[in-house]
Amino acid sequence: MKPTLEDLLAGVPARDGNGGTPLAPSVSASKAKTAEPVTQIDKTTANAKRVLDEEAQARADKTAHLKAAREARDGSGKT
Repeated sequence: MKPTLEDLLAGVPARDGNGGTPLAPSVSASKAKTAEPVTQIDKTTANAKRVLDEEAQARADKTAHLKAAREARDGSGKT
């Protein structure tokens, strides 16, 4: 015996709020377009920028740490 549509839908809860009309897409048509393909040079450039940003952040952290240590050293030497 083949199941009927009513048998298949028996366990599915009813949907409220759309009034029987198709749901609107959640993404606009302009944003739904696929992005341009990413070339190898784009990937390389993005990775290089990421590495440079990480190194700059590490330098800034090290500089702040050294400055704090220098201030602590000079501050403790005055008393």
